[in-house]
Amino acid sequence: MFFDSIKKGDIYLKAWPKQACLYSLFVDSKMVYYTNILIKIFPVFIVLVASLYIVFPLYFSWPSTATFIVFMIGLPMHCLLWLGKRSQQHLSPSLSTWYLEISEVLNGGQKVMIENPRFIDLAKLLNKGFKKGGDNFLYNNELI
Repeated sequence: MFFDSIKKGDIYLKAWPKQACLYSLFVDSKMVYYTNILIKIFPVFIVLVASLYIVFPLYFSWPSTATFIVFMIGLPMHCLLWLGKRSQQHLSPSLSTWYLEISEVLNGGQKVMIENPRFIDLAKLLNKGFKKGGDNFLYNNELI
């Protein structure tokens, strides 16, 4: 269950579109941005903290160093866990109607019936829309 949620979070992390117009609409955009930063930068901090303990053992105690390293490993894991749980949540009724509007625009006016779309479905649909319509896809089709 735990590792499954982290795996789904990683899939959602890669599926969510990195568009500036989504930052004001969804907290997911900010979480994806910060999670990417944590995944890229925190290994450097972990090595730095461990090397500081090795170089200056009198100033840094092992229990506090180990605790800090575990904390730094846990932050990206927590973000991936949050993203994994978020990806499986159903969209609210207002987001569901917005999802249907976007899918109609992408499918040329044909209605696509998906019962209870999830956030991962929204991410894939937005990615498809931005690939098809460019960076201003939502503005050009008057969806926001």
